[in-house]
Amino acid sequence: MRRVVITGIGAVTPLGNDIGSTWDNITLQRSGIHEITKFDASALPSRIAGELKEFDPGHYLLPKDVIRLDPFVHYAAAAALMAVEDSGLTGEQTAASSQPSQIQTQTEKSRAPHFSHLNSAGVIIGSSRGGITTLENALERNIIKGKPLSAYLMSSSTINMAASYISMRFGIRGPALGISTACASGTNAIGEAFRMIRTGEVDIALAGGSEAPLCRIAVGGYGASGALSRKNERPEQASRPFERDRDGFVIAEGACVLVLEELGHAAKRNAIIYGELIGYGTSCDAFHQTKPDSDGEALAIRKALDDALVGSEDIEFINAHGTSTPLGDKAEAEAIRKVFGRRTGDIYVSSCKSTLGHMLGAAGAMEAAITALSVKRGIIPPTMNLENPDPECDLNIVTSTMHKDIHIAVSSSFGFGGVNAVLVLKKYQG
Repeated sequence: MRRVVITGIGAVTPLGNDIGSTWDNITLQRSGIHEITKFDASALPSRIAGELKEFDPGHYLLPKDVIRLDPFVHYAAAAALMAVEDSGLTGEQTAASSQPSQIQTQTEKSRAPHFSHLNSAGVIIGSSRGGITTLENALERNIIKGKPLSAYLMSSSTINMAASYISMRFGIRGPALGISTACASGTNAIGEAFRMIRTGEVDIALAGGSEAPLCRIAVGGYGASGALSRKNERPEQASRPFERDRDGFVIAEGACVLVLEELGHAAKRNAIIYGELIGYGTSCDAFHQTKPDSDGEALAIRKALDDALVGSEDIEFINAHGTSTPLGDKAEAEAIRKVFGRRTGDIYVSSCKSTLGHMLGAAGAMEAAITALSVKRGIIPPTMNLENPDPECDLNIVTSTMHKDIHIAVSSSFGFGGVNAVLVLKKYQG
């Protein structure tokens, strides 16, 4: 069976417009959560979010594409361009530029034969809400102001457009898929890309997730369901995974894309390897639209371990879904105990959402990237705001940046509808 490694990472997040600054800010225990500034949220029960800061899509897209495409496509394209550049697959061919004339040159070069001849390459990008911001703006302009709908409205807002646009940028003619499994979307995208490479359908895949949900309908809708934190006066302390006083997740935007590659292909070009993907499991609770079920989550974890050919005794670190919702964190803790039993207290657990907020369909991809960096660098990022641990979430939770050599780790995502996706990553040792 073919081995799959991670050779590139690109990201735009509430903690930075690249993976380096995001990682640094997570390990320095800084929060990316603040009051919402993208629209007037004063009438909503939750008025805080993880927003991107000083992100300019013009650094990565042509001016016409900035206008025509939803922000979730902007974010995905930026993350993909950075991931490919990081991987060394095209050298300087995809380097970002702030000058429109240079962007045109880069766009044309990114379609050069030395990359586009790889028909054995694919793009899989997950998103929960797709172009919801563009749809809201279009309806508001059309209904309230009487403006005509754009000819690009449907194409720019569809969930597959992130993958399609990235494939156009690079001339990739293999699979281009948009996956939408709520908060598990990014993890499922990586998992399905992993399967494609392992079975020989493709040699390289750009896989991850992207989300731009900071609009009234999304923030208001999640708030109406009771899923969002209302700790508006203390935004940096609002996301509190596994904490007794947690009251909901903090919505966030951003994207993360990984370059996955067949090991032999990566070795031939002496690529830098962040880690090896060795297992993937997915399941459905078949239980409730919004309430999670620990049995379904445990099934996904077990399937991922079985797929990786490892046992529960081999896992040293879990990058938890850890959303900070009362029901979600409790169910996840139960699932972990069901799988790992007496070993539960020996496994380190952390949640990136305490600093990033919940990036919905992009969250799992971001957490997979952080897990890969943790395994490669021997550093476990902390869970912030854990002042009074919930006794029903009795896990070995890391609350300050820890230096620890990790060989095998798990990254989990559980979404609305009871969809579950789990990845197993291993330290690459040649």
